Amino acid sequence: MASLAENTGSAETETLMDSLREIARSENSAWRTLPPEAYHSPELHALEVDRIFRRHWLCIGRVEQVANPGDFMTLDVVGEPIVLVRDKKGEVRVLSNVCRHRWMKVCDGSGNRDAFVCPYHAWTYELDGRLRGAVEMKEHPGFDPKTVALPEVRHEVWQGFVYINLDGKAEPLAPQLTHVDKEIAEFGIENWEVVETVDCGEYPWDWKVMQDNGECYHHIGAHPETFEVNFPARTTVTECEGPTVIQWCEAREGKRTRHDDGLDYVPMYFEPVPGLTERQRINFMLIYVLPNFFIYLQPDYGMKIRMFPTAAGRIRMYVDFFVPAAAKAMPDFDARLAEAVAFFHRFNEEDYKVNSAIQKGLQSAWAKPAPLSWLEEHNQHVARWVAEELTRA
Repeated sequence: MASLAENTGSAETETLMDSLREIARSENSAWRTLPPEAYHSPELHALEVDRIFRRHWLCIGRVEQVANPGDFMTLDVVGEPIVLVRDKKGEVRVLSNVCRHRWMKVCDGSGNRDAFVCPYHAWTYELDGRLRGAVEMKEHPGFDPKTVALPEVRHEVWQGFVYINLDGKAEPLAPQLTHVDKEIAEFGIENWEVVETVDCGEYPWDWKVMQDNGECYHHIGAHPETFEVNFPARTTVTECEGPTVIQWCEAREGKRTRHDDGLDYVPMYFEPVPGLTERQRINFMLIYVLPNFFIYLQPDYGMKIRMFPTAAGRIRMYVDFFVPAAAKAMPDFDARLAEAVAFFHRFNEEDYKVNSAIQKGLQSAWAKPAPLSWLEEHNQHVARWVAEELTRA
């Protein structure tokens, strides 16, 4: 059997894999980060695409982003061009966005169409992927248009979010998230609606740096006036299970909002969902479905941060803001939404500074695996999960 060094091309990668095997074997009982090399190795990145991003469920959007027949949105996921579309029968589908003729993308961006027409040779596809017509192909011996279609990508809808599995072999998603369903049942987020999407573009750091930044410990240093002032790091409670992490971060008593119903809530922009538990009212939640980042949830609105690696040490990120129906009915909704989006940009600028600096720092000759605080249970779990997935037989 060929060694990983032979498969991936270097002895350095084999040494790195040995370190990951030890993290997996010990279940990261030493509470340490991944080796710094894991965050910038092109060889490891190729392995991550194959063993993590192609094998696991990835969130690509929400169903209401293709609300009407003909609505579509495109996305590149670890090199795979895909299109999320609602067909003429009202079914949500995820299709390959690559023409079956000579590999041109059949559409770009988002919008509404009656069919997909490849801009190269005008092959035309129905919204369910079936080939409608291929110009000047009647003379081709044996060509049967009935056998040609855009391949369908396996997908599941969970709580209104559309997840895909590129290799089509993952265990069903919903049973893996039943414990999350119980924690958020009162929110009813399957009926919420995306009202704003921010395309953040490409960022100069690794997807695992982004995951590491998911703990609330860094509120103390990176976000003293955005998060720590309202949500102190030391109140964070972290719950890890399989490919999921849930973090609860409680609002300071003096910073909570007293609503018309006489109950206390985290600081809000919109109207809260009625019937929430006390824990749901006074905390914000971070819900991770590894590997492509988190859902931020509080009583009045949420953000879904979708993150996709584009290379070793680089990611593409999108942020979807979604709200309950009652929020949209507020007369000053647009102004309130603008405040929520401005808050994201404010803390995202703080994260940009630290994450880009970390990506440079971890490439130092003196960078070594680092010890983790008790407030970094998220990181301990993610490092273990990544190591297990990359070294699994």
